[in-house]
Amino acid sequence: MQKLNPTKIDALVAKLANGGKVSGRDLTNVLGEGGLVEYEQLWSEELERRKFFDNKPMALADYEAMLKRADFLTARADKTATVNSAKNLRVLAKQEYQAALAYLKTYIGNNASAEVWLDRDVFGLVGIGSNANQVPRLVTSRSEHKLTDGASAAVSKEDVKRTVLKNTLDRLVAAENTDEALAISAKLKVMLENLIKRSRGW
Repeated sequence: MQKLNPTKIDALVAKLANGGKVSGRDLTNVLGEGGLVEYEQLWSEELERRKFFDNKPMALADYEAMLKRADFLTARADKTATVNSAKNLRVLAKQEYQAALAYLKTYIGNNASAEVWLDRDVFGLVGIGSNANQVPRLVTSRSEHKLTDGASAAVSKEDVKRTVLKNTLDRLVAAENTDEALAISAKLKVMLENLIKRSRGW
């Protein structure tokens, strides 16, 4: 097994932090074949995650269409000079948002795993409402009201390499701490045995 050098690992981390490129060969040279295997595994998982978010459930596509209608009414209300007309449009928009929210809650209630598609907790008591700012948005949405990209956030190859390097460093630190703890434990055991012997006059 290749002996890992924390200094060389830190150098690759710094290189990535400065915008440099770290090749598969670099990973192999510093981390051994195991490092490259871990990278390829994590990158494969990233590609699968991307495929997942490329296939939006039909129910969520319908939900987005409902939000689009509500957003359209809200935008019209914002641009309408007549107070009564704007008020009526906002009432219609609120009704659309309410219908969309009810539809979403029913769907998520029967498909809890689909929550990964949302930028906020649909059943949360805070921050959920029948308006453009407070209805949940899909994490893949381009809406300005979306709170976060969530699990759909893009992860680059450099990000994955950085994760592999960090994981390796964490394992090295854990191993060092374990070795140190074992050494201290062994030392304490010897000291305890000596104390017992002295107390018994051996």
